[in-house]
Amino acid sequence: MSLRHAILGILDYREMHGYQLKRVLDEGISTFWPVNLAAIYPSLRKLEEEGLVQGRREPSAEGRPDRKVYTITNAGCEELALWRRVAPDGVPSVRNPLYLKLLFAHEEDFGEALSWLDKQADRAQAGLDQLRAEQANPRAFSTFFVEFLRESGVQHLELEIELLKELRARMQERVSRGQRAGKD
Repeated sequence: MSLRHAILGILDYREMHGYQLKRVLDEGISTFWPVNLAAIYPSLRKLEEEGLVQGRREPSAEGRPDRKVYTITNAGCEELALWRRVAPDGVPSVRNPLYLKLLFAHEEDFGEALSWLDKQADRAQAGLDQLRAEQANPRAFSTFFVEFLRESGVQHLELEIELLKELRARMQERVSRGQRAGKD
């Protein structure tokens, strides 16, 4: 997914100013697809130059600068519709840098590898906490599919945490028995 299509997809639901878009991307999408939040405003400018979104100035609260509110254009709706019609390419993957490191870990790496597992479990727990907070937040961006993906994400992260705990237990058992990783 490109950031441009995420922005078009969000604006297809309702018009928003940049900060609102950033919040929706950060709270509603980044859990499933990492988003470079620093690229939002440059992407909005480019989409506006291409005629896919239209911005208008709107007064803000007293003492604050005006904000620019963006709306998807007819051309933007057509671009989004074309993008939605094309099936995603590529093979689903569980590509994870931790898994590659573990593939080549040796017995002497176990202490460090256990800390990698702990860090991965902490990140998974943080993602799980974020998803649960989004599920409980009545103001969070929500559609039928967003709700389903949040539920799916919760289940995925719960499973990942359990698998990391299981791997940690097995590694500790191996170390206590003095066995070498991958040498059975």
